[in-house]
Amino acid sequence: MKVGFPRAVYYYDYFPFWAGFFESLNLELVASPLTNRRIMESGLKKASDETCLPIKILAGHIQALKDVDALFLPRMVSTEEQTYLCPKLLGLPESIFPAVPQGMPVLTVNFNRRLGKRRLLAELEHFGASLGKSRVEVHRAFELGGEWQERFEKSRLKGLSFAESMEEFDPVVRPKRRKAEEGSQNLASATVRGKEPPAREGQGAEVTGREVTEQEVVGRGGSDRGVAEREVVGREVTERKVVGGEVTNRKVAGREAAGREPTGNTPEERKEPSLTIALVGHSYLTQETYANLNLLGRLQSQATVRLVEEVEAGRIAEGLRSQRKALFWSHARKILGAGSFFSRGDEVDGIIYLSCFGCGTDSITQDLLARVARREHKPYMVLTLDEHSGEAGLVTRLEAFLDMTERRVRRESDVSAHG
Repeated sequence: MKVGFPRAVYYYDYFPFWAGFFESLNLELVASPLTNRRIMESGLKKASDETCLPIKILAGHIQALKDVDALFLPRMVSTEEQTYLCPKLLGLPESIFPAVPQGMPVLTVNFNRRLGKRRLLAELEHFGASLGKSRVEVHRAFELGGEWQERFEKSRLKGLSFAESMEEFDPVVRPKRRKAEEGSQNLASATVRGKEPPAREGQGAEVTGREVTEQEVVGRGGSDRGVAEREVVGREVTERKVVGGEVTNRKVAGREAAGREPTGNTPEERKEPSLTIALVGHSYLTQETYANLNLLGRLQSQATVRLVEEVEAGRIAEGLRSQRKALFWSHARKILGAGSFFSRGDEVDGIIYLSCFGCGTDSITQDLLARVARREHKPYMVLTLDEHSGEAGLVTRLEAFLDMTERRVRRESDVSAHG
């Protein structure tokens, strides 16, 4: 039996558990393809207008799962004691049923650690019985899933990237990551300031590593440029500028983009990041390369990046001590705790909060974190995503934030952290 798992929302945090669970039960669990334009547009058509962007992407991924015997859409209520997940996740799978292809069976189970391990296992036993599995088999699957989840979380704490941590559990990630690494290595070795990277044979101006050219964009219409650039996964994004039929290459960001003459002595020109920036937000936004316009890749090309998943539980608890009341959303608790920890220490020079339009929990969390950052005089910026594909606004704000943060690091007394 082949069971489909949408590559959206809870995939980015809990897929290793369910992969181990189904592996132990001798059932094949397959994730949907990486997010692309077709998946995004399909989700926008099927999901309600009032839902947030991640749920719309989830609807698109459900549509993309074709060659499976059933869909698995767990009801993730709580993954930690005394916490809940996002209210929109609590409404799954019923709220997303309109996106399920007609005639496709849907498997679901309540996952609620607030009720204790015994009742959680009872729910899983009932779910396993519907699949013809015994109580012993379900308990064994639960243990294996827990081991895989723990391994995944430990690898993230060690600083491994999401792709490096996930490739053990998701076969689709493995070749994609290797292809991305090969492409970025080839591009890095070929890109010399003032020289043009060699084009692939038979591909004109398209270079190794699947860069997007404006020649392609013109053929599809200028409005698709942002969409096309989203296809670049985990690599530095570059612009291809067509002038009189000749193609030149320039970086989107950095001092050259600001019109300054390169000297060869700056950290950017030596490819050494001078800043350390914390990118906080839900993992299904920070790791969703297509939806966030490759924000993480753009940021990593210009700074050292710290993420919420790299912060230990003790430091998150330390960051939450100043709050008068404990948050009961588990993701919001981690984001606020990690962001507060970054604000009070010297590990990062600035904080970027990545949110999406219509997120109820973020509307509270980002304001609480902004107060902490302001009190600690830490540069702080909020980026809000929606389904629009234009990247100009994001790139401009990112460049401005990094430029101002770098100037503040050099002359802290002269530049305010908040304008």
